[in-house]
Parts: sequence; C-alpha cells; structure tokens
Amino acid sequence: MTTSLIDTAAEVVPPPARTSSRRISWDVLRVFAVYAVVVEHVTHQSSINHPELAGYPFTLPFRFGAAIMLVISAYFVCVTLSKGKPGTWLWNRYARLLPAYFVAVLVTYVVTRAAITWFDGLHYADGDWLFGTPISGHVGDPSWLLPGGPDLVGNMLMVQAWNPSLLWVDPSYWTLPVQLVAFTCAALLFRHRIVTGRWVPVLFWSLGVVPVLLRVFVRDPSPYQWVKSIFDGFAVNQVALFGIGIAIYWWGRRRMSFWHLAVYLVAAMVGLDWQSYFTDTANIVAISVVLVPVVFAARGPDWNIPVIRRMTPVITWLAGISYGVYLTHQVLGYIFNRMLLDIGARPWERMVASFAIAILLGWLMTRLVEKPVHAFLKKAGPALVARVR
Repeated sequence: MTTSLIDTAAEVVPPPARTSSRRISWDVLRVFAVYAVVVEHVTHQSSINHPELAGYPFTLPFRFGAAIMLVISAYFVCVTLSKGKPGTWLWNRYARLLPAYFVAVLVTYVVTRAAITWFDGLHYADGDWLFGTPISGHVGDPSWLLPGGPDLVGNMLMVQAWNPSLLWVDPSYWTLPVQLVAFTCAALLFRHRIVTGRWVPVLFWSLGVVPVLLRVFVRDPSPYQWVKSIFDGFAVNQVALFGIGIAIYWWGRRRMSFWHLAVYLVAAMVGLDWQSYFTDTANIVAISVVLVPVVFAARGPDWNIPVIRRMTPVITWLAGISYGVYLTHQVLGYIFNRMLLDIGARPWERMVASFAIAILLGWLMTRLVEKPVHAFLKKAGPALVARVR
C-alpha cells in the first residue's frame, strides 16, 4: 500500500531541538503504521502463506498498517505539492521510490529462488538456475512458490496485479504502483480546478463513492478478465484511502467542518467494507480506530511530550528506514523465519529475530540504495532537463 507508508511524502523529521516546521507526531504515526505491517505479516500472514511458520505467542490479524500508510501518504501529497513545483516534486518521488524498489525485487527474486532450491533440492533442465524450471526434486510445501523469469519482468514493470498468471515476488509491493499512479495524477492535476477551492469535496467524495459503484456494478458482474485486471491493477478498491487523506488535510486547513469530515470518514469506511461485501468488518473497524490519532495530528498540538521527546532519535531513525523495511521485510522475512525453524528456533526467538532482520535489511536498503541513489537523481534530473532545454 508505504510509503512511507512508508515515508514517501517528506523527508525524515529532525529532532524538535532543531528549527523545523515538521512535527514529531507524523513520524510516530509513520513508525506505528509501517511496523504494524511488519507485526501483522510476521505473526499472522506468515502462517497463512506458510502454515509451518505458525505458533507465535500472539498474532495481529488486522491489516490497518498499510491503509494508514496510504492515508498519510495522500495527506502529505497535499502538504508538499502546495509548497513546490509539481514536476520537480514528482521527479523526487520517482527518484526516491523506484531505484530501491528495483533492487528489492531483484534481491528478493534471487534469494527466493536460492532458498526454495536449497529447501527442496530442485534441479533445472536447461541449467539456468536463475530463470529455469525444475525437472527433478519437488517442492515439499506447495505454499513456497518458485518465481520465474516472466514473474521477475512483470514485477519490475509493476504489472503483476494486471496479469493473474504472474506471481508476486513480494505481496507487500501492491501499495507502490498505487501510490505512483496517485502521485502522477496529483502532479498533473495540481492546478486544475478539481483540486483547488470548492471542488475539492467533489474530488474526495468521488474517491469514496465511485469505487463502490464500479466494484458492485462493473467489476464483479463482468465476464471479461480485462475489466477485472484494470480494476485490480489500479487497486480501485483502495482509492478511498487517498480520499480520506485529502479530506483530513482539508479539515486540517479549516476548509471543512468536523461534522462533514466525520460523515465522510464513516461513508468511506462503509464503502471499503461494502467492496468486500461486509466480510472484512473487523479490519475496517481497526482502520477506523487508528484513523482517530491521524485526524488529531492534522490539527491538534504536536505530540512533543516528555516520553516521546526522549524517544525522538529512535523514532526518527525508524521512520527514516521505513521504506527500506517495507521493501524487504515480508518474503525475505519468511525465508529467514523458515531457516530459523529448520535449526530448531522457538516461536519467541523466531518472532524477535524476524523483527530484527526486518530492521537490519531496511537499514541496509536505505543506506546503500535509497538515500545515495535518490541524492544522485535529485541533482541529475534537473541538470538533465536544463541540458535538454
């Protein structure tokens, strides 16, 4: 679903001791959202995808983390676009998100192939270990799916949601193409009247209502796969979360009443549940509860209280590596977890080690790929445009 979600909208907030218009409350929310995703994937989703990994002391079955990441991302699109040139802003978003994503896809693909080969003793007919298909040996647990060359290409191009025959190299990546489409639309429509002035409520109400109508009357009844692929490829069922972020920003700017915001949030939550035909109500309630502090962060005082103030260096560091954690924690975490299981690690040990490896891999991705490549492209992009001109 982010960032980013993931910190995709703004740079990491510096400690309050420095001069900054940013507030620690948003970093707290980012950290909470991203690491709630990690907890849910480690303790709950892992046992669904790979039953042998079950047995943790507790599970978090609610998927509110990714949803809150998308809401925060949409909120900060509004904040940052209002302060700069849309073209430069969009280039910075691409430069920050895409290189790390490409590296993460390639690394996850190679490690997954190597791990499944190791787990099950697979051999390849054409001798092509990286892209070939196995001819001997067997996958002992069919839940461990072996991605191939087409899957790698599809994930690199971000079209895996459009083609049901493609495997996801990492299911966590579903939020990234959704955000990139949203960022692109926001930059293109930046000065259009639908995103300015009195037309903004029309925009966020449309984002909340239209997806429900498309799901119920177009996507589900359609006999054509291409209709379903368009709906699923653009993750239309999740766009209401961007509408929520826009509405919270509008309310934070004192451009709409609290009651208007409350009615919209209730309608958007009902719409999200409706699209699952009210089979996901518990998760929708969890998202609704976590939205409360997001609303207060938009217009209330900063959370610069003594407890949080003492934890500011840790919070800002965790927020700064949140995108790297998002990219590397799920499938690589499952593989690491399986290796621990094979050597006899206990559930508590596996759970703690999974969190530690998620943070370590996220830090490495941030330090070695995301930040240096982003810094380079941030300078190279404007220089290239100037040269072309």
